[in-house]
Amino acid sequence: MRIPRRKRSKRTLSRIRHFPGIVLSLLLIVLLAYVLGWSQLLSLKEIAINGTGQVSVITEEISSVKPSIRIGEPLARIDVHAIERAITKSTWIENVRVGRNWLNGKLTIAVVEKKPVASYLLPDSSMGYFDAKGEDFTSPLSYSGVPIINLYSTSISAKQSIANLLTALPGSFLEKAQSFAVKSANDLEMTVALSKKRTIRIIWGDSSDLSLKIQVYEKLLAMKENSQSKIFNLSDPLSPITK
Repeated sequence: MRIPRRKRSKRTLSRIRHFPGIVLSLLLIVLLAYVLGWSQLLSLKEIAINGTGQVSVITEEISSVKPSIRIGEPLARIDVHAIERAITKSTWIENVRVGRNWLNGKLTIAVVEKKPVASYLLPDSSMGYFDAKGEDFTSPLSYSGVPIINLYSTSISAKQSIANLLTALPGSFLEKAQSFAVKSANDLEMTVALSKKRTIRIIWGDSSDLSLKIQVYEKLLAMKENSQSKIFNLSDPLSPITK
């Protein structure tokens, strides 16, 4: 079926009429791509690292990102996710957020450090730490007032057992904790300073039934007959022993 000449002429005119708009749109897209990807108008002018005093350590991690991050580089070409991945490889980092400010050319890196609830000595004499999630990590930071774990067994099961205990303990326990002893996965102990004059030892046994053991301990501690007790053996929470 042949299209009438008049209709064909209208279609041609319509295409010609819209052609400048299409060309302008394409030019705008090309210009925008150039400004974002190559122009110095929206380039990196400053890197701001917040949330940590270990700026040099974070800077070193950033330097490992490929392609490298340089002042003057277009912001759009910076891979913020690659920066986040590089920084979170450090086990002492809890979280990191990287953002670009298009107005002032600033790359902002907000770091959240892990907070240790206990520490332990590594084979090379450096310190390792456990956080409240029961995850162990190393850190370039030094912490004061953190209870020490004496790891007599470095087996995976032993570390998992103490991790379970640390995760289950309420904050009030951890605040008063002085030290932990891990002789095996089934032999966990803890020293607690109830006051300046009274320190007690809690024998947890393994890390099972911890919620029940904590309840039993709190009831035993509230009893008058245990006011002078220094040892609370909760290995069997149904038959606890105090001395």
